[in-house]
Amino acid sequence: MRLKRIATVVNGVTETPDDWDRVRSNLVFEKKFVEGLYRLDHFKHIWVIFGFNRMRRTMMKSHPQHNLKKPQVGIFASRSPARPNKLGLTLVQLIGVRRNVVTVKGLDAFDGSPVYDIKPWEEEIDY
Repeated sequence: MRLKRIATVVNGVTETPDDWDRVRSNLVFEKKFVEGLYRLDHFKHIWVIFGFNRMRRTMMKSHPQHNLKKPQVGIFASRSPARPNKLGLTLVQLIGVRRNVVTVKGLDAFDGSPVYDIKPWEEEIDY
C-alpha cells in the first residue's frame, strides 16, 4: 500500500506542547482533494490520520507519555509515535472549513506533518 498525502498540518508547533488539546491546526488540502470536503462542516469532530514524519526509530515497548514512572507497555498498547508504520490517529474538534483549509483543535501532530485521510466522527458508529 502506498499512502498519498492529501493535506499538510500547519500549526507552527515544532516541540511537544504542554497540552495538545489547546493546539489549533490548519489542514491545508491539495487542490485536487478539495471537492471531497463537501459538507464536512456539518460535523463537530473528525478523525485525522497523519504521519509521524519526524520519528525515525521503532520500539516494541515504551513508557506511556514518556513517563519513566509508569510501567512499560507494548507499542500497540500505547500512543507512542515510535511505531512500525508511523501512523497517527486523533479525534479532533472541527472548527471550520474554508476552501482548501480545515481548521481543527486538539491534533497532536507537528507542523509539516502529512495528512493521509480524515473521516467524520459519528456517534452511532464511533461511540
